[in-house]
Amino acid sequence: MGAVFAMFSGWYFWIPKILGLNYNILLSKVQFWILFIGVKKEGSIFNRWRSWRSWRSWRRKRLYSNSKETKLPIDPNEFVLFFENVLENKKNIYSELKNKSGVYFFINNITNELYVGSSINLSKRMVSYFYYTNSDKLSKSIIIRAMKKYGLENFSLGIKEFCEKDSQTCIALEQKWIDFYKPTYNILSVAGNSTGYKHKIETINKLKELLGKENHPNFGNITSIEVRKAISEGIKKYYLENNHPIKGLKGELAPQYGIGGKFVFCYSKTGEELIFPSINGARQYFNVRWTYIKQNIDTNQWIILKNQEWIIQSKPKQK
Repeated sequence: MGAVFAMFSGWYFWIPKILGLNYNILLSKVQFWILFIGVKKEGSIFNRWRSWRSWRSWRRKRLYSNSKETKLPIDPNEFVLFFENVLENKKNIYSELKNKSGVYFFINNITNELYVGSSINLSKRMVSYFYYTNSDKLSKSIIIRAMKKYGLENFSLGIKEFCEKDSQTCIALEQKWIDFYKPTYNILSVAGNSTGYKHKIETINKLKELLGKENHPNFGNITSIEVRKAISEGIKKYYLENNHPIKGLKGELAPQYGIGGKFVFCYSKTGEELIFPSINGARQYFNVRWTYIKQNIDTNQWIILKNQEWIIQSKPKQK
């Protein structure tokens, strides 16, 4: 605010000299004292608001903890939010974590074992934990199996810190706490090292054969008109209130890039190999028409692309 007072001082001093205009001295004094008193009042209100926020944060750390004493490996006061009984505080967890991202801890109150995780959407991540724990589906996740074995009522949830909605930021913070606590339930010692992992082409082709057509779990299931209408209305309502996260993203930036297409294998006479997830991916790279790629797949004929001769195939070359 000192800068603001300096700006007004400069204004009152220089404007009459520059423009040759005079202003009302009485009104100038009134403006000065209103600004001065307002700044003083605002400062005291802000300090009280900050004190209230500190108290509220302190209270929320204990809001969902029972009065009974439990021997936990971590002090609950170290968390921004702490829920001692995950099952009992299910609704509170959803409401408190809605639209927030950060690092979370699961604590087994019986064995004192830990799990450290992070997410850019904590409430959605908690939904998946509740769903898989209560379902009959088998899970390879150690933390899910532990929750099924001991029950959600014997787990505590602590939010270590909130952060901006960025996956790399979340992973970096998660890694920091994994290195510090070395949690038992974390299979991966490096946070997010499975993020972005891509299967080999042979594996993808095998999965397509195993889960294709009638082998797909949802093959033959027909969604009723009422359900489809309800889903459509729900999506429309959501995007009236929220921005679409992938609006305007095209090409490789679009999440649909390569989905549903056939792999395209391109081999040049110089020995160069290029693999694309779809015909559209190859078309964009070579900057040609979609039909040009489609018509020349598996013809075993050399075609000119980017001033080079290429053969285009739907299957990789046999080594």
